[in-house]
Amino acid sequence: MYTAIVSNPRVAGPPAAPYDPLVRVAASFLIAVQLLLTAHALADHRDDAPRPVDNNQGGRIKAERADGRLDILARSPDQRQWIDLASFVMKENARPYLHPVRDATGKVLLTEDKPADHPWQHGIFTGFHRVNGFNYWKEDQGRQRFVRLVDLKEMANRVSWRALVELAAPNGDVVLEEQDAITIYAPEDADTYIIDFDLLLRAREKDVNFGKYFVGGLAVRMPWDSQNPRQTHLNSEGKRNRECEQSRASWCNVERPFGQETFGIAIFDHPENPDHPCGWRADEQGLINPNVSFAADWSIAAGKQRLFKYRLVVYRGSATQEQLSARFKAFAGDGLKRGQ
Repeated sequence: MYTAIVSNPRVAGPPAAPYDPLVRVAASFLIAVQLLLTAHALADHRDDAPRPVDNNQGGRIKAERADGRLDILARSPDQRQWIDLASFVMKENARPYLHPVRDATGKVLLTEDKPADHPWQHGIFTGFHRVNGFNYWKEDQGRQRFVRLVDLKEMANRVSWRALVELAAPNGDVVLEEQDAITIYAPEDADTYIIDFDLLLRAREKDVNFGKYFVGGLAVRMPWDSQNPRQTHLNSEGKRNRECEQSRASWCNVERPFGQETFGIAIFDHPENPDHPCGWRADEQGLINPNVSFAADWSIAAGKQRLFKYRLVVYRGSATQEQLSARFKAFAGDGLKRGQ
């Protein structure tokens, strides 16, 4: 065959290589491999093929700024999508607060903002009575004013920021600076996640005096059904419901049913906080508050500050005293040993 092709004057081009069965088999194999690779690449780009999700550099929680708020999103339990976990409301010249705060799956709204019975309560918030004689809790005399957000950080398993707040007297003079350092951790599972809340109060040029009162400081407000109140309280001393009111304890919770399931929020009072263990406001509407003004009048000298550290556990189910006490010990750490 080779001789015939070469001798044909009508055929142009270089002479063909000698026929080799092994070469042909190898070429066929390479062609088959290339076809398979091409088919596989095309399959990965079909509309119905699984697509890798944006993993936020491998993170499980992130923050997104919106108009007047900071939205915290977390991975869903199956890690396939982002869910709304909480929002930090930060409108200029108004009290900042966390609301809505949802369960670890993002499906159940656990906080209430501006309820009809107490319109000055906002999800998870801070407020104070009798600051140099004026009421800041009810937003009717002194005012808490959000100034700015600083140190916003996104890490693989948590988001943190600091909110700078001013407390202004009725005449407009700023008498106290408040700094809320908040860290929200990615959910541990479909049931639980943690919020750390450090409350720093700093006096300016003059002493700031706080009068004794039955409520004041960090607070959590759950929804309340006046026709069918179903919230319950439990504290570190084993007291329940109304027995928790104005009682000293290292922690206290509030729980209530939402549909067919129960959800709760517990607050831990760190052992290094002033006057630990604090007294608690645990009212009939479902509010809990580690009260900084429970025991007596107190003050912050000009240019000085006081720090209160708290941990909030947001969870599904009805928690036992043993479960919450174990979590409190993990939070307290060395502070618990020093406080004993």
